[in-house]
Amino acid sequence: MELSRLKQIKTFLLHNSKVLKKQKKQLNTIPKNQKLDDLSYDMHIWLSPPIAIESAIAIHDMLINIIPKKKYLIDQNLKTFKKKMMFIEKKIKNKLHSIKEKKYFVFHNAYQYFEKYYKIYPLKAFINFPGIQTGVKELYDIKKNLQKHQASCIFIEPQFNTNIINIITRGTNIRTCVLDPLGTSIPLSQDSYIKFLFQLSNQYIRCLNKH
Repeated sequence: MELSRLKQIKTFLLHNSKVLKKQKKQLNTIPKNQKLDDLSYDMHIWLSPPIAIESAIAIHDMLINIIPKKKYLIDQNLKTFKKKMMFIEKKIKNKLHSIKEKKYFVFHNAYQYFEKYYKIYPLKAFINFPGIQTGVKELYDIKKNLQKHQASCIFIEPQFNTNIINIITRGTNIRTCVLDPLGTSIPLSQDSYIKFLFQLSNQYIRCLNKH
């Protein structure tokens, strides 16, 4: 099942049209397993709570067709997931309310589903597709942006080269903090996705609430 192609999920997809133009010129840097058509949309769909709900419903329906004898258990699992999502969404919205006016940058443009849903927005995302290397000119432009805007934080990801980050943040007061869009430190369990959303919200707050 390719979730991003389901009708009920397509309505939530966010466009990446500006990114696509740039990346068409850099086809040699795009991984072979990456479909060019997919680049017109932001495929970080797991960062969208509404898409997560629609995905759970689609998986629920598929499982009932495959194992109808387990219908009651599958129904209960979906019901529990929806209930937990309603609870965590309210909790996260309340937590993130305090940082709505804070200025920040993200190095990788992976979070727009999460940010749009919770109404927090970066000044700029510097990299749209991590498969394309950042050149000297791009790094220079990033440093100029950091110096121009009075932002609180720049968010990077666990795998990013900290030496490069140290170079571009040198001479600024901006804090560098980590956002993990994959939840790599979260053990697999029934509540993994709930914990992932909560962890991500805390990562925003830890950096932005210190200013």
